[in-house]
Amino acid sequence: MLGIALAAAILAAFVAVWMAVPLLLIAVLLFAWGLEPKRTEEFVGRLPYVGNYVLRALAKLDSMLPG
Repeated sequence: MLGIALAAAILAAFVAVWMAVPLLLIAVLLFAWGLEPKRTEEFVGRLPYVGNYVLRALAKLDSMLPG
């Protein structure tokens, strides 16, 4: 029983890390986009596979924000 609890705790720690890393990357992207929108969009546009998706998401987010 103790082994199962220990395995569950270790698994929970790994899951927390795998959830925290993408959230941290999104936060860094949003900070960079707020400070240097043009350069950030140029950088993101050059990313393989996900660049277009992220640019569309940023455009949608920009259209929802006031200002």
